Amino acid sequence: MKKNIIIIGSGLSGPLLSTILSKNSDLQISVFERSSDPRKINKFSGRSINLALSRRGIEALKYAGVYDKHFESLLIPMHGRSIHSIDGEITFQPYGNKDEHYINSVSRLEINKALMSYAEKMGNVDIKFDMQCKQIDLLNKKLHIQNQTIDIDCPVIGADGYRSIVSKNISEITNTELDYVNIEHSYKELTIGPKNGEYQLDPNSLHIWPRRDMMMIALPNLDYSFTCTLFMKSSGKNSFEDINDNQKLYTFFEQNFNDTIPLIENLENDFFENPTGKLIGLRVPIWTCEDKGLSIGDAAHATVPFYGQGMNASFEDCHIFGQMYREKFSGNWAALFSEFYHSRKKDADALLDLSLDNYRVMRNDVLDEKHIKKQKLSFQLNNDFPDYFIPLYTMVSFTTIPYATALERGYIQDKILDELINVNDIYDKQKSEKLIFKYLTPIGNI
Repeated sequence: MKKNIIIIGSGLSGPLLSTILSKNSDLQISVFERSSDPRKINKFSGRSINLALSRRGIEALKYAGVYDKHFESLLIPMHGRSIHSIDGEITFQPYGNKDEHYINSVSRLEINKALMSYAEKMGNVDIKFDMQCKQIDLLNKKLHIQNQTIDIDCPVIGADGYRSIVSKNISEITNTELDYVNIEHSYKELTIGPKNGEYQLDPNSLHIWPRRDMMMIALPNLDYSFTCTLFMKSSGKNSFEDINDNQKLYTFFEQNFNDTIPLIENLENDFFENPTGKLIGLRVPIWTCEDKGLSIGDAAHATVPFYGQGMNASFEDCHIFGQMYREKFSGNWAALFSEFYHSRKKDADALLDLSLDNYRVMRNDVLDEKHIKKQKLSFQLNNDFPDYFIPLYTMVSFTTIPYATALERGYIQDKILDELINVNDIYDKQKSEKLIFKYLTPIGNI
């Protein structure tokens, strides 16, 4: 049995997976990372610097044994959405109907540094920085790093993001095409700084400025600032391309986000100096190559950020793969890779569908009275029929129900809500019971 394994990428999935696999095993794990050690430098890459950690991710971190007091200290709970209307009014929409229904804002940099440190403490994990893997040939067992080619005689796991060289090579071997899902919107980071050493907005909310065809969100940081992300079209009217000078910038913000102008102290600098990021999803048709290679996390199924599940799904990958390795592995990497792929592919595809749909909810539906009524009714139905009716957001963020199951049940539940909504806002429990028992089955332990 091969005792070595290579992981490409030390972003979020790489160090967590290496920590899980290294526990109580004689594996020697080499992790190749293209960038420098972030614990020694602090350079903003243009990628979102805030992430949302919820139930699935936390369960994976607990499984790895890294969810300790230090890790918890990095988190800021967010109990719901604070909706900022165009006239400046703020309304609160809770994420769920229970006290434990909240997500956590966390710095990408801080969680990355913590996971790297945990991995290195295991003793059998070696993270090699500044080692860009430019190409891999799984069949001929060659890995091209920097200006050298090394022979590999062990499995390689690609945790190297949506531009994965491992996924690319597997697609070449299997004669399949990587399915990149581009949406017409891009994003840019802005900052709301602290004022007099305090937050300028409620730190326990995810703030949203929904504007139908665009939106801005803000997540809290531990230094009393907020990281804002503006999502809108890449080109055309009201787009990043269209705003090319200060006058257009302020006119745009006065028309769409006027209440944020006093909050964003360095608006001009942030807007014109920070990079504009692309929103890209990825469906990889096949994740495995015999016993030689596997793609995991964003390398297998990158999603857009509108459900806050990208990191959580990647961590759940590590959790599921780690359990399979610990409970079922008998030396056959090909069988392990194949079982993981077939158990996870459907859920990974479903998450991208969920995330794309939730973008519409966040920038558009949260403004509509019908959506608000349906949300309140869904909480009522969950209270009365907790084993049958679980709101979609709850299933995705606060349970470990498979994403594909959540997507399927979400469609059914939405039809039930449409039938029950009425102009008088009168709750008909008898009719609700009839519809729920007709279309839904009870769901097991979540």
